[in-house]
Amino acid sequence: MKDTSNRRSVIVGIFILIGVLIFIAAILTLGGQKKAFVSAIRVKAIFKDVNGLAEGNNVWYSGVKVGTVKKITFVRHDEILVEMNVEKSAAKYIHKDVAVKVSSDGFVGNKIIALTGGTDKVPDIEDGDQLQVETTVGADEIMNTLQVNNKSLVEITSNLKVITKKMMDGEGTVGKLLTDDALYNELQGTIAALQKTAGNTQRLTEGLSAYAAKLQTPGSLSNDLVSDTVVFAHLRSTMRQLDEVAANANTMVESLKSTTNGLNQNLNSSNTPAGVLLSDKPTAEALKSTMQNLQSTSVKLDENMEALKHNFLLRGYFRKQEKRARKEAAKQAKDSARAAQ
Repeated sequence: MKDTSNRRSVIVGIFILIGVLIFIAAILTLGGQKKAFVSAIRVKAIFKDVNGLAEGNNVWYSGVKVGTVKKITFVRHDEILVEMNVEKSAAKYIHKDVAVKVSSDGFVGNKIIALTGGTDKVPDIEDGDQLQVETTVGADEIMNTLQVNNKSLVEITSNLKVITKKMMDGEGTVGKLLTDDALYNELQGTIAALQKTAGNTQRLTEGLSAYAAKLQTPGSLSNDLVSDTVVFAHLRSTMRQLDEVAANANTMVESLKSTTNGLNQNLNSSNTPAGVLLSDKPTAEALKSTMQNLQSTSVKLDENMEALKHNFLLRGYFRKQEKRARKEAAKQAKDSARAAQ
């Protein structure tokens, strides 16, 4: 009996020892998963809504688990303080300007704290730091948005149904186009005319482009006028000279006008010779008679000169004059011939 009792005590002790060992192993395993025995710093953030976040949930940075949520408490009715333990080994890679938001581990997994961003120019996080919260859209807001979009989609579908029915019934412009062959043919003809017009416009544009290219050909007058400063300067100088000529012509015309006015005044005046000749009839008759007398005298003078040529006293003089005149004419003829050779 005594040996049996001792054996039972040993068996019970062995089972108890095995249970304690299993318990310790479980604690160590869970602690390793939660990293409860890892050296960490504590940081915090204030959220408007934690969306179901709980104490013990993981903290992730760039897809790597770096800590756990330690404590969640209300600060005010619309502010929730979340305290997190972050491993010191990972804290040196996380900077103070990192953004904090509540996310999910997978599409429908547990809630987590996600740390994103941060720059190297900003110092690393330290114990007691408060991190900046990034505003995110919650699942409820997403569902509300989806509901609103669903209602809008239903309304759009209903409107499309009404529109398509009217189109099939031939109502409206589109409906008539679908059901009225005559209107469709007219529209097709209009489109053909527009295409023809577009082709003509394109050809006109090409012609204008070719003409513009010819105008820009080096050596042409248009290109020289546009690009050659010397030609343009000559043209400008010529224009100035034309302006001066026009001004001088205007001055000359004014002078001629003044002279004509003065001549008209002299011709109309009886105090000037021209006016007397034009307006005084007796003077004109006397001048006419004088001219007739001079003509008659000239005829008589010619007759007297002819008579003197035949007079024996002056005949030698006139013959010498004729001989001298013939010599002069012959000499001029020889000089002309030599000059021609």
